[in-house]
Amino acid sequence: MNTIRNFWNKHKKINLFILKLLLAFILFYNLYSKFSEEGFYDTYLLFKQEFSPNKLYFLGFAIILTFFNWGFETLKYYLCVQRVEKISYWKAYRGILYGNALNLIFPASIGELTGRPLVLKEENRVNGSGVAYYVSIVQKVASPLVGLLFLLYAHYHGFLSTEKLSFMHLGLSIAGIISMISVIDVIFWLFMYLKPEIMIVWLAKVKSLRKIFESIGEFLHYNLLTKLSLLGIGAFRFLIFVTQYWLLMFIFFSEFPYFEFYILCGVYFLAQFVIPSMGALDVGIRANLVLFVFSLYTKNFVQLMAVNYLIWIINLLIPSLFGFYLMRKTINPFFAKKDIQEN
Repeated sequence: MNTIRNFWNKHKKINLFILKLLLAFILFYNLYSKFSEEGFYDTYLLFKQEFSPNKLYFLGFAIILTFFNWGFETLKYYLCVQRVEKISYWKAYRGILYGNALNLIFPASIGELTGRPLVLKEENRVNGSGVAYYVSIVQKVASPLVGLLFLLYAHYHGFLSTEKLSFMHLGLSIAGIISMISVIDVIFWLFMYLKPEIMIVWLAKVKSLRKIFESIGEFLHYNLLTKLSLLGIGAFRFLIFVTQYWLLMFIFFSEFPYFEFYILCGVYFLAQFVIPSMGALDVGIRANLVLFVFSLYTKNFVQLMAVNYLIWIINLLIPSLFGFYLMRKTINPFFAKKDIQEN
């Protein structure tokens, strides 16, 4: 490790240039792949056609909620990371934006684990990654829990289609499948959330990583009140997601049942959250999910996907690009001694 560090610091300028060039290439490639999707162009055309000044209010309010969305996510990280290093709330906010930025490059939320700890001192970053992962578990518990309430309400009041899928000679409704996956998700992640020491014991069985995980484990012991508070924040974030999606409906739909659509937005976010990401197949999965959830009220796939793309731009793309701007002088995995002293 010291050899790599010495090599990095010896050729720091050229190494940083190559690293930033590589990250920029991956970022632009990922964005190109996203923007080249057929549905994205349809969204652009529909937005030009449907948007008018009197709808600016809905767009503006959805954008304002983005600050609250990531503000509450920051609060979770801020409360938990204090055990590793005392930092300000705004420094933690910057770490959240760093994580968002790297999530545009790395898959499976690896960006959160590598980006958020960048606001910490170098010697605290490994433990900071552990805290970042623990904080991510909060949403994996809170979102399915609240989403299941939306699903149960929608099913009870007949807002959802009763269409069934044939699987191994069993007729299973899509709502039933989503419910089963959600319950399994909640049980598994709730166990990991309440008993992080068990997760640490499993990971520490890898001999070469034992010291790292044992060190991380020291920072993941929170009292029950703190854990419940974090879940409350996570639940509130889920409601913000739903509200943003519902507000954007006003841009693309002239008339729609407001209350029913709000409940169904919660069902759609639940389905998106618990069904695993399938890479290039994501577009098709999202399309089928959104059509199922809203099928009793509209068959206009383009409008539904337009809302989906716009929420991605507002909630993820813009904060991530801003995070890249803030991070431009921070991308440096190794610091020389003088850099540490300066920080």
